[in-house]
Amino acid sequence: MDIPVSAWTSELFGSEEKARIVRDRIGQGLVDMQANAQTSHVEAAVSSTQVHGVARYRGGYERVSAALKSIPGAELVKPNGFQFDLVRVGNALLYPFCFSKKDSNVRTAKIQNVWSVIRELFAFAPPSQQADIFGEYEFDPSSVELRPKLAALPKDTRLVLVPFACNAAGLLKPYWGVAALANDSGSLDWIIDPEPLPLPASPTPKLGIPQQQTEHPGFDEGEQPIVALAPRPQADRKRDVTPTTEAPPTEPLVNEDDEN
Repeated sequence: MDIPVSAWTSELFGSEEKARIVRDRIGQGLVDMQANAQTSHVEAAVSSTQVHGVARYRGGYERVSAALKSIPGAELVKPNGFQFDLVRVGNALLYPFCFSKKDSNVRTAKIQNVWSVIRELFAFAPPSQQADIFGEYEFDPSSVELRPKLAALPKDTRLVLVPFACNAAGLLKPYWGVAALANDSGSLDWIIDPEPLPLPASPTPKLGIPQQQTEHPGFDEGEQPIVALAPRPQADRKRDVTPTTEAPPTEPLVNEDDEN
């Protein structure tokens, strides 16, 4: 079943077709992330889920950026001091993050660690509409000083969040939407309600390693070479001439006159 894209995504990405491509590629990247993380967890053969957590954390950025970077017009953005690439497509800067390890309401999602780069990313989000009892806002995106690579982005860039719930058992709920950072504790004020992302049925196939031959025959077990045999002339056979198996020896020359 083809799920239509929302008007806000068509506007941000430039067209309905590109919005659909971006949405589907994000879903594929997240499925690939989870498949890799689960494989790492199984192969580690440990009871802890830390291996899955590390692979999931890195894969949330790396697999999504790998899925999106080939889209025409896509731009990789690696903020100074940040170890992963983000992707800007159209006017949207995409930021994936895991908001829960269980089936939770995405509207309660929070940013776990609001450090300097996160604050700067939310400078590309709308201002929060949640004021405190004094009518003031805890986070003002216009007051954030951007590091060079973020400052170089076009002013019409809009931060699009891609929150997902995930654990070692499965990828639960991926979404995308636009939210403001309400405060330094990571609370979000959703300006555009988070929408579920459709997911593909299977991860991207990986290139396999060709089957390698593990057993090799010994030196004396190989095929014997075929030696071509030259038949004796018929005249030698009739005269009963002894077969010659080696070339006759050549007498050394004593001087140059012996050659004539």
